[in-house]
Amino acid sequence: MEQDTLLKFENVSYTYEEEEENNRLAVRNISFEIKKGEFIVVLGHNGSGKSTIAKLSNSIYLPTSGRVLVDGMDTSVEENEIPCRKKIGVVFQNPDNQIVASIVEEDVAFGPENLNLPQKEIRARVDEALKAVGMYEYRLHETHRLSGGQKQRVAIAGIIAMRPAGIVLDEPTAMLDPKGRADILETVHTLNKELGMTVVLITHFMEEALHADRIFVINDAVVERTGTPDEIFSDAAFLETCGLELPDTAKLCLLLKKRGVSLPDRIFTPEALIEELVRQTERA
Repeated sequence: MEQDTLLKFENVSYTYEEEEENNRLAVRNISFEIKKGEFIVVLGHNGSGKSTIAKLSNSIYLPTSGRVLVDGMDTSVEENEIPCRKKIGVVFQNPDNQIVASIVEEDVAFGPENLNLPQKEIRARVDEALKAVGMYEYRLHETHRLSGGQKQRVAIAGIIAMRPAGIVLDEPTAMLDPKGRADILETVHTLNKELGMTVVLITHFMEEALHADRIFVINDAVVERTGTPDEIFSDAAFLETCGLELPDTAKLCLLLKKRGVSLPDRIFTPEALIEELVRQTERA
């Protein structure tokens, strides 16, 4: 595996035990590579196989067939389990399933403590992780009193404190209100752009994919297509076949065009639409 590849799936299939008799695969013959430092978004409708990919990425699940490699380490090799989980951390949809302590800083310290690090190093990691997600001022707060978005940021901080090379987030905003979603997205983009962490964001919210380096579209257990946001969102018919929709801004552009507004193709973000409308207004 190339040195700049963090995560690689080689013809990976996985079936849950309860589905073995039906021969139903949760993911089927999937292959892809994710480079170090990339921001990848995995899109797919419910039941498409997205969450299975998250659990396969750091040996929570082991492939039924094929191989998953984390920085060159085969997740199916028993002695690689802990090293793989140190390299890639996973954050799940419900933060309550990952929070293990009643005080914020104690929860974030849980992972580093299990690494048997010196107390001074643990303190430094906890402070650094909480600052990275904007939760340092809440370090002495009780976790059960936090909002959903704050809990999710604490869960992310717990992963950051382990100092992994990459983080996989499995629909981390699905249970949050719009402000909570915005806060989490800002946090993960900061991890990627400022800390250089590889990010894999699994979601069914189209808007969350607009600033990805690449998008993987999962449909019925396979990777149907990969591409840049421009490439993926330029094919509305393809998205529809996968049970997905265009981002809201793109849908608004289509409505404006039907009303006679002349707009270029490939406008997917609110910023791009506003810029184009201002430009046309100034030109008129």
